[in-house]
Amino acid sequence: MRGNKGLLLLVIALIAGGLMVFYFSYYGKEREEQPPFREAEERETKVPREEPQVAPREKLEDVLEEKVVESQKMKVEDRCQRMERDLKEFFAYVDNQDYVRELEIGEDTFSRFKRILHDLSSHPPLPAGEGLSYDMIIGNIYHFYRTLDLKDLQLIRLIGKNEADSMEINLALFHRWLMSGDECRREEGLPPSLDSIYRYAGFLVNSIGGRAYLFRRETRLRLLLTYYCLLTIHEADKRKMNSFGIDITPFLEPLAEEIEDYRLLYFRREYTGKLIDIKNYYLRKRKTS
Repeated sequence: MRGNKGLLLLVIALIAGGLMVFYFSYYGKEREEQPPFREAEERETKVPREEPQVAPREKLEDVLEEKVVESQKMKVEDRCQRMERDLKEFFAYVDNQDYVRELEIGEDTFSRFKRILHDLSSHPPLPAGEGLSYDMIIGNIYHFYRTLDLKDLQLIRLIGKNEADSMEINLALFHRWLMSGDECRREEGLPPSLDSIYRYAGFLVNSIGGRAYLFRRETRLRLLLTYYCLLTIHEADKRKMNSFGIDITPFLEPLAEEIEDYRLLYFRREYTGKLIDIKNYYLRKRKTS
């Protein structure tokens, strides 16, 4: 059961979206490298790019169908259709894998995925206020077990185990789609609303139960989930939708430093750069308030 618990977070990563780091990093010309978080406030320092052993940039472009040379804006309808097509292609690939066929879930994985998101969105956890209620702590600890069934847990566990090597690419794909809810939301209520995504993001980084989930996970997954959670809360804050008043500033520097030192993340410098941008945003905001 403990292993199942951890791999639930693959789904929550989809719900804990934010602004897509790849969208900023690879559109138009290559941006200058951001300095390590420890040295950055408002200044920029050029740092030679350290290429990963296997650079997945071509794979990223194939998944998102966005080439570096493309800078023209797409119509909203075209952009929504492209994102949905990307998502369906991923699940079509998953449907053909033996580990999914052997599970016999009785439906295609894309349909199952939509139902899981609907269930999670219909019963979001409380991301703050645990200190006021012991029952809230218990509810957050068992939240996923009370919301998803055994087949859901098994499917998430298998996808997480078998697709771990492409985790960064896949999360980028899901993240981009989830954050399109304002312009691409369909009749069935998907992608979920920003409020629903925000509640899960806050739950994971700001509650006892949520943080317990994160810190039991494999390092790469934990770092990515925490990163996307912070982006989501930041986006909600910018839109004045941070209804629980969650302060992410204490998390930014520790996460940036840990990501910077974790060499199994291909795009760690881009993640760190985005966290620097967010920190500087709040520094400026405090100076002007």
